[in-house]
Amino acid sequence: MSASITGASVWHGRPWRPIWPSWRAVLVAVVVVGLALGSRGTSGTALPDGLVGAAPLHRSGSERAIGLAAFQADADRLAAQYAGSPATLRRMGRTALAEGRNDATVADFLKLRWVGRLDAELERYGAALASTRPGDLAFAVAGVQHYSAEIHNGLLHDGPGRLITVSIQAQQLIAYDNGQPILATPVTTGRPSLPTDIGAMRVLRKDAPWTMQSPWSKGSPEWYPDTPVQMVLWFTTNGEGLHDASWQPDPTLGPGSQNGPFASHGCIHVPLPAVRTLFDWAPLGTLVVVYPGDGSPLAAHEAQQSVDAAGNPISGERGA
Repeated sequence: MSASITGASVWHGRPWRPIWPSWRAVLVAVVVVGLALGSRGTSGTALPDGLVGAAPLHRSGSERAIGLAAFQADADRLAAQYAGSPATLRRMGRTALAEGRNDATVADFLKLRWVGRLDAELERYGAALASTRPGDLAFAVAGVQHYSAEIHNGLLHDGPGRLITVSIQAQQLIAYDNGQPILATPVTTGRPSLPTDIGAMRVLRKDAPWTMQSPWSKGSPEWYPDTPVQMVLWFTTNGEGLHDASWQPDPTLGPGSQNGPFASHGCIHVPLPAVRTLFDWAPLGTLVVVYPGDGSPLAAHEAQQSVDAAGNPISGERGA
């Protein structure tokens, strides 16, 4: 039941930059850190003791001063709050790292130019989460939380006006309108043998109602009988769409359902009320970003993309 739909190029976004401190704040930070450096001897760095010489957090000049001024208060607070529970603090850092990596993946798939620099900073601090020294660990968590928030805020401010994201790991769809989430719903994506494509795609066509027709012959294990749905938003040219699935009970949607008995043939099953909202809200051209969502580094997620630079799938046929 593949459709003849024309693809479109991926949106590049409006220029956005993080809000940096004013020159007065920078000057104060440099002076403060300069005094701190003087009180610490000639180590050449104001990083916590266990991070002296540690590559992930090494900076130089005013950049290091700004970073320390921004993170030290948070690090001190975290160190005091979790003084007796470093494992909890480390888990917090790893959660923030995973969230930042997932947001960085969406931003990268959208080709937002600033994401590489912020992701590199996120990974620098993330590498220090293994530290066993309480002060170093708290400083690393503060840095991870900061850059995770920077990436998230950048994505919301610099992303397209209307954006649909789908996490494979969470089996969750979120729709954003000018950076504000207007819909969040559990979904079911493609089964392991016919996974939903990964990458930035677009709503190419909408149909209501529609009858899904199997592109596989009746003898194929992937064959299914003609199946009506009330509405579908196609986002690829090889037969993938967001649609209702009356044959799947709503409680079976969500995490792990891509491996269950109701897993799709590549489409994304959405509860009927949610797909109605999307059908009315999302014009043609709306970005649909499907990403792994497992918190792996950006490079690992990039390697899983199955669409070309224009958002066209390089995989085979898909279906309901």
